[in-house]
Amino acid sequence: MSEPFWRAPFGTWIEIAVDWIVQVFGGFFDVVRVVLEFFYDALNTFFNWPPFWVMIILIAAFAFMMKGWQLAVGSIIGLFFIYFVDQWGNAMSTLSLVLVASVLALIIAIPVGIWAAKSARASSVIRPVLDFLQTMPAMVYLIPALILFGVGPVPGIFATVLFAVAPGVRMTELGIRGVDKEMVEAGYAFGATPGRILRQVQLPLAMPSIMAGVNQVIMLSLSMVVIAGMVGAGGLGQQVTSSLGTADVALGFEAGMSVVILAMILDRITGSIGKSRFSGLWGKIVAIAVIVAVVVANLIPSPAAGSGPDNGDEAEVTIGVFTGWPEGEAVSELWKAILEEKGYTVNLEYVDAVAGYIGLSQGRYDLLLDTWLPITHAQYIEEYGDQITQLGAWNDEAVLTFAVNADAPIDSIDELAEHADEFGNTIYGIEPGAGLTAATKDNVIPTYGLEGMEYITSSTPAMLAELDSAMSSGENVVVTLWRPHWAYDEYDIKDLEDPEGTLGETESIYSFSSQEFGDTHPNVTQWITDFKMDSETLYSLENAMFNEYDGNDYGPIVEEWISENQDYVNSLTE
Repeated sequence: MSEPFWRAPFGTWIEIAVDWIVQVFGGFFDVVRVVLEFFYDALNTFFNWPPFWVMIILIAAFAFMMKGWQLAVGSIIGLFFIYFVDQWGNAMSTLSLVLVASVLALIIAIPVGIWAAKSARASSVIRPVLDFLQTMPAMVYLIPALILFGVGPVPGIFATVLFAVAPGVRMTELGIRGVDKEMVEAGYAFGATPGRILRQVQLPLAMPSIMAGVNQVIMLSLSMVVIAGMVGAGGLGQQVTSSLGTADVALGFEAGMSVVILAMILDRITGSIGKSRFSGLWGKIVAIAVIVAVVVANLIPSPAAGSGPDNGDEAEVTIGVFTGWPEGEAVSELWKAILEEKGYTVNLEYVDAVAGYIGLSQGRYDLLLDTWLPITHAQYIEEYGDQITQLGAWNDEAVLTFAVNADAPIDSIDELAEHADEFGNTIYGIEPGAGLTAATKDNVIPTYGLEGMEYITSSTPAMLAELDSAMSSGENVVVTLWRPHWAYDEYDIKDLEDPEGTLGETESIYSFSSQEFGDTHPNVTQWITDFKMDSETLYSLENAMFNEYDGNDYGPIVEEWISENQDYVNSLTE
């Protein structure tokens, strides 16, 4: 396809506009972030404060009051399922995000819907804006949200509000426009003011339509939680995103079913508003149940909090982990176990690379342990390098590769074009934004004349699935890969020689910290700075976690690996 003779710089204009907004209104968005974080943290603390069974009793009592015993029993069964698949804390975080986003969306949607119903001119302006908000791919909202608010729940709330506000506006406008005009005219005939007619005639009669809009806003907010998980919003969305990055079917379905259960409970409850069997008696019963539950929850002693390290470091450490990068996941789990043994509280936050560097530059994360230089992550260091601190390389044997099955008929990339048919004319790659993908497109393909082969980029798990399928069926396959990677132990594969050096020289894997981390955690900073791990040791850890174990609870696996490599682990903190 020929390129246009002039390319409209539309994207550049948007980028300039976003930069201008950040520079001019940065203070305003900081205030918005603090306010939204406050409400999210307050709700999250409230939902996670009592024991899980107290929250189940409260939700079931509310469901009984709104809909009846069938919904109460269904809620109990569904919520116990969430607890027993170990997703309770994530579900409560997701519920907090959904409620904050839904309330904010409704605060915007209902007044705007009333305005649109009262003014045809306003409606003609608002309608295309709603069309834009509803049809724009939801992930696009995350890009400016990340720039304006950084990583965490707030960009997820912001993107969710933009995505979910439209049906609230439309249903409110539709409901008010649908009120019988004779009723309105009768109100005016009796001398009522426009405000009184709105409050006492139009809104009550339009309430079924408005409540349908409320229901849709909540459902759309829930549908956004998975996408919001990509920017560190946490909760069930982060679990689904993490399972996608590691092709973890079990975790994906557990988190996905938890989202479905929350959606069904919220849908049934919000669908009953205005039609509930609520009465003064039931209100008293629910109030008594809440009081009893809170009193009982207070009588139950909380787990003892960690006392923290006794070396002057702050107790909490948050490590950003790139989803789908096994060497980063392995060493992050290792350091989590080591630091927790010494009294620290360690949180692992799974994010995409760009969200990881933004979070580190803003101090939301303390450490990133998987930066490949000088090629793979160079673009991020160029952009954020002056806002983060390099702690040194822990592995100097990393290299980008083209890998094929060991019995493939070629040994070098310069033979691949001639044998393309034997590989199905296809090269399987990883994420489109990865440095390896850029090196393949910009260097390998043009240098070795591979333009006739189809280069498929999707994700690391998808590439590994194609590799696994081809190896199982005995077919030739070529994939973009890197060392160190557990696939070299799992499959009988070999690297193709790169005589032109198109994939670059050997890279190193670095640790980076936030700029404040050295002051708040001097001991951990020194340990990470001195940290070294050769590829053989890394392979053994990756094999224990990803090849010999089929699950996602890596804590016991890493503990066992540590016991088998105690001398090495002890040397890391000496």
